[in-house]
Amino acid sequence: MERNYRFYAAQAAATGLLISAVKFPLNTGSFTSVVSQLELASVVMLMNHVPGAGLVGSIAAALGVKATVDEVDTSVSRTNKLVMLGGAGVLCLGLFMDKRGIKIFG
Repeated sequence: MERNYRFYAAQAAATGLLISAVKFPLNTGSFTSVVSQLELASVVMLMNHVPGAGLVGSIAAALGVKATVDEVDTSVSRTNKLVMLGGAGVLCLGLFMDKRGIKIFG
């Protein structure tokens, strides 16, 4: 398997989403639990190179940012989670757009 920039971008995005879902869990609630499950599902999709994983990852990151901003807790971990989700979301969106012919990474 060829390991180019897309491979490393997918692994970095998957790592960011995984850390976001596991290390900085959201408070229990119906919407936030769905967002955490979507983040974990997109991690599996990105690591297995499933078509459309970039789109699912960017949606999961965007919903994660919304859920994190809506949380009442204001702490350092909230800022870390926002940075982690933002970076993962940008990488996922770049992977999706690059696959569609819009060159983002190279």
